[in-house]
Amino acid sequence: AWKASKRDEDGYASLSEMGQRAKAVSSFAARNYGFSRLGDLVRSLSNFDVKTTAEGKQLVRRLR
Repeated sequence: AWKASKRDEDGYASLSEMGQRAKAVSSFAARNYGFSRLGDLVRSLSNFDVKTTAEGKQLVRRLR
């Protein structure tokens, strides 16, 4: 879902877009992995960075 999402010049993609893309191709749900929200699931992964904008939008960047 992250690869298919649009990213800004810093490599960040919208968390909500990632969720929409994940749900569109499968029956994905964060609760299937023990999390109540997608943001919590992504934050638990060491290869992703999550930041929140001043407007409250969550952005995700893949780390190498």
